[in-house]
Amino acid sequence: MKKNLLIGAFVLLGMVSSTVAAQQKATKDDYKELNKQEKVLNEELKKKAIKEARKEAKKLTKEGFKTPVGKLPLEKQLESSWQKQVEMTPDGEPTWYIASSRVIGGNQSSAFLQATNAAKIELAGQIQTRVSQLIESKVANDDMGKEEAASLSSVVAASKSVISANLGRVVPLIEVYRTLENKNVEVMVTLGYSVAAANKAAIDAMRAELAKKSSALADEMSKLANQ
Repeated sequence: MKKNLLIGAFVLLGMVSSTVAAQQKATKDDYKELNKQEKVLNEELKKKAIKEARKEAKKLTKEGFKTPVGKLPLEKQLESSWQKQVEMTPDGEPTWYIASSRVIGGNQSSAFLQATNAAKIELAGQIQTRVSQLIESKVANDDMGKEEAASLSSVVAASKSVISANLGRVVPLIEVYRTLENKNVEVMVTLGYSVAAANKAAIDAMRAELAKKSSALADEMSKLANQ
């Protein structure tokens, strides 16, 4: 009797092991297939983006826009920018924050500076919105006191200038200009920032602000960097 029970147990264990192994293999196969589909989708989106970018380049060239000395040709700048705008993670999230600005100034250098600063502020706003969503999710999921939650939210609400001041790896994607009839210069600037890098930089900056009030709150902010 004991022998039969022992044999049965081994058979059951073998079945369970086989099932687990099959599930793990299925999971790996599903993940590979998802990645494959994601790559195909990204490639298709990039091809479409390049096609649209070339159309836009022709339009801007007709309008008199050109690139500063030492920069990539207008068409190549647009291609790079549009490709980054359609890049997605396997979860369907964008991989880049993108912000643009058009400014008219008295001269090329001052117009570029104004446009770049305006685009950075726009980037900071996008990052602030995303971090706010992360914090709202954390507050909803964690057993956090109302006072702590309010402190976190207040720091984020006032964080745009802090985020803007700590923007590090901003990538200039488009830098073009044209001289108008009145001799003023119109500039168009587009900046990109890796979502992962930007979120981490923003959280680190806000953590430093929170540390002035409470080390516990600063630690809570640090946890978001790992999400």
